[in-house]
Amino acid sequence: MYEEKPGKEADMVDLAERGTALVTTEFPYSLDTGAVMTLREAWEQLETPPGYRAEMLRGEIILSPTPIDKHNRIFGSLVTRLAAKAEAEDWSVTNTQTISLPATDEEAVPDLIVIPQEAMDSGEWRKSAEEVLLICEITSPSTRTRDREYKLKSYALAGIPLYLIVDLYDHEGTVTVYSEPDGEGAYIEHQTVGFGRSITLPDPIGVEIDTSRFVPKSRKD
Repeated sequence: MYEEKPGKEADMVDLAERGTALVTTEFPYSLDTGAVMTLREAWEQLETPPGYRAEMLRGEIILSPTPIDKHNRIFGSLVTRLAAKAEAEDWSVTNTQTISLPATDEEAVPDLIVIPQEAMDSGEWRKSAEEVLLICEITSPSTRTRDREYKLKSYALAGIPLYLIVDLYDHEGTVTVYSEPDGEGAYIEHQTVGFGRSITLPDPIGVEIDTSRFVPKSRKD
């Protein structure tokens, strides 16, 4: 299902950047009982390899490696920018959290979410899209199409108020915020800026994001 070359750091970095797609067979079955499983049952019972996360999108189970390097730096910068407002509003800014998207029967694991702390403390291992205030995805070569097309529609259908895309591979890097989901799979408003400029996240977040420390993939550290 995925390929790994032990002892070669460069190969591991390449694998992490490219990502891996696991596509289920038409009739997945349990190795224990031999019983035919639904896609959801297969996803729920999947033992994810170390360093990977599993999403259920567009009728597929997608395995993606956990982020590295520039991706994590951008995540940290976003958390810092959102921290003061989150503290004041009792929000949680986090990642590796499964979000259920009932409108499309999908399960996503975004790179960053903003969600009320009360919802985070519910004890449920996956959260409802109705509870989420903002989702952010930071692109990689393996996720760029999903982030910019598939998830854009899925998050809009789910009614996610704000969807932020940080695209390291769009020229010298861009940040786009989508707002006002129309209930039919699109956002009414969006704004895009290049890395180095500031962008204001609309309500309910209402925070200005300085992207001057964001580094595009085309530039070396």
